[in-house]
Amino acid sequence: MSTLFKRIYSLLRQGQTNILEDYLTEIFSEIFEDRDMLIKFFNEFTEITLENPSDIQITTQRTFIKLPNHETDSRPDLVIQFRDNGKSFIAFFENKLEAEEGYNQLKRYAEHLKKYNEKGVDTSLFYITRYHDPKEEDGIIQIRWFEIFNWLNNNRNQFTNKIIEYMEEIQLNETRRFLPQDIYAVQHMNRLQRMMDACLDGPVNDTMVKLFGQVIGWSNRNVQLRDHNRYLKANTQDSNWSMWIGCGFFFNEDEYPSVSVKFEVSPTCSKRNEAMEALKEFIESYNDWNGYDLEDDTKWSGIICGKKL
Repeated sequence: MSTLFKRIYSLLRQGQTNILEDYLTEIFSEIFEDRDMLIKFFNEFTEITLENPSDIQITTQRTFIKLPNHETDSRPDLVIQFRDNGKSFIAFFENKLEAEEGYNQLKRYAEHLKKYNEKGVDTSLFYITRYHDPKEEDGIIQIRWFEIFNWLNNNRNQFTNKIIEYMEEIQLNETRRFLPQDIYAVQHMNRLQRMMDACLDGPVNDTMVKLFGQVIGWSNRNVQLRDHNRYLKANTQDSNWSMWIGCGFFFNEDEYPSVSVKFEVSPTCSKRNEAMEALKEFIESYNDWNGYDLEDDTKWSGIICGKKL
């Protein structure tokens, strides 16, 4: 595995959309270069008791060629392979901050791991998220980032101290203590929601209906806010939401949210190739629009235009 700093430099050069998640993965993966930390992690979060792991191999963003029943290749954020007491182990990690799970992402990972399991390899699939995101598939080990923070806090060393500081900066410690500004926001939540609704109804709604057809209703805006940190009017451009357009408020780590229009296409959209060509041509003509993952067929790809609130 190349050095941490070289991997981070590669991320910066590529300018990926989800660079914060990839950046955190690279830092987090370095923990497991310490054999004792690898043992403590598995002993803490799994039923596996490691004693003396050897031949440890750690890779990030490793591509696994699609299986016959898969529509895309798979690329777990982190893969760890090792041996312990004569037995082989492999673990996949998928790490999420704000992004959602890709199409059948965990299911595909589980099916790749099943192939290893059939060869006698002990397998684990970790899904680490900022928010509560329960999955029904068996065998997925679900962990929240604040749990990782607490675990690191109980296993401090010179390197983990730096990671803990960084996780605090990006609020992955997820404190349950309400600050005065939090209380104020809760007290005025209904008023703020009515203000956002007023912005998205009226002319905005009429324009979207005129250009794209009927948009989704009020209740879905709350689901979007809860699950995807956005509050939108949206419309599907096909029958199964594999190509959609949305207009509304996007919340992130910046000081101010953005008010944006977003057009997004799934990796399994039947018209993806035509859509990608159209989106690339569009952003060449309109400089205020930005594209993301337009060359990556394994990800949701799209274009977005917005301004800070």
